[in-house]
Amino acid sequence: MESYDIIIAGAGPAGLTAAVELSKEFKVLLIEKHKPGTTNATWYSYADRAKEYGLDDAVAVRTDYIKFTSPSETHFMRDDCVIFDHNKVMEIWLNRARTNGVEIRQEDFLDYQNVENGIVVKTNKGKYSAPLLIDAMGINSKIVQKNDLIKRKDAWVIYGARVKNVDFEKPQQLEYYPLNDDANTYVGIHPVSNTETNFYLFKGEKNTLGNPEELKEKFEEVLKKTQPNAEKLETLSGTIVSGSLKKYALDNIIFFGSSGMLNPDGCGMGFNEILKKHRIFSAAISKAMKGNRLDQKNLEKVAEKLRDQEVIHFQKIIGAFSLYFIKSTSKWDGGVKWLNAMGDDSKNWMRNEMDLKWLKKANIRLHSSIPITETVKMIPLDELPFIMGQLVRFTHKALLSKIKEGVKLPSEVLKVLPGLPGLKSRETDE
Repeated sequence: MESYDIIIAGAGPAGLTAAVELSKEFKVLLIEKHKPGTTNATWYSYADRAKEYGLDDAVAVRTDYIKFTSPSETHFMRDDCVIFDHNKVMEIWLNRARTNGVEIRQEDFLDYQNVENGIVVKTNKGKYSAPLLIDAMGINSKIVQKNDLIKRKDAWVIYGARVKNVDFEKPQQLEYYPLNDDANTYVGIHPVSNTETNFYLFKGEKNTLGNPEELKEKFEEVLKKTQPNAEKLETLSGTIVSGSLKKYALDNIIFFGSSGMLNPDGCGMGFNEILKKHRIFSAAISKAMKGNRLDQKNLEKVAEKLRDQEVIHFQKIIGAFSLYFIKSTSKWDGGVKWLNAMGDDSKNWMRNEMDLKWLKKANIRLHSSIPITETVKMIPLDELPFIMGQLVRFTHKALLSKIKEGVKLPSEVLKVLPGLPGLKSRETDE
């Protein structure tokens, strides 16, 4: 039985990026059921991230905005955006992993066993041992399923294709718009050249991991109607899951990527989260390896480094509103109104780059643009305590931060939020 320092199960973006970083210091085995370096995803990101992570060669199209459209609202999210050729991204990462000496095997992960010095992994072709196993197998991880670790799950379900359409004189724009159907289906457009576009449908699902194939028939209808001369070149499908786990690590096992619920609520940007977090994750893993701190407690601390709790709480609010906004008669008008109210600051939401100051502003503008009475009507009664509780919790946190900064609170604020722990009756005319 061959031994390694680290075994990584899954060669998607999460597994490959972790392998590239960790192989600089450790002997790494990467296991992938399908052909390593392939994907059926489609990704956009930002020019600064493409440069920072050495992916400029994989950029297919550059644009200065993302367009969001609802029945009566339009928002141009201004930013230096890029659409990647996803196959080139995977090729770049695969080549880096091989250059660093990562051993890559196309094998099916079957099971694992805890042993005295770590983990033994069983595949359809053999057994391998290592002190640490990184589970990057995605939402259908056998380890997550075996241990019944999913606490809460929502999903953005996606189905589409890369299409060639000679009718276009110039590239389409990076855009999202609703079909306004009963299923609350949306269209995503990621142009990759003058004549080729990653065109797909997606919809938000609650309490499920979703099934992309359910969108296939609808996709064929929409494609035929909107681009009748399009030639399908490559199928695109998948599920971007968000939610929470009961545990983010086990002894000698840690979850990364979709299997670790890395994607934030309310935004389908799992790829961008991998870009942002893989170096942080790998540095923390390296430290844990060198200190031989691979028990569940310490590995959970590594997982916590990937999650800003204040952002997570706010994203849960936005995620809940997202699913209910699109079920309203206005079909997401409220959400686009909120983006317009945020103005240039809206890009921080899609980038998932939010500090407490931004969260406070977003919270205020959310309920200035969409009255709380309207959102309450959209939300089922069993969800209302959670959402309102999070809003009160966030407001409390924001007010406490102001007190620590020495800002005196007006009496009106203290009357609205009586009895919150930590608030002192300090009044001012501010």
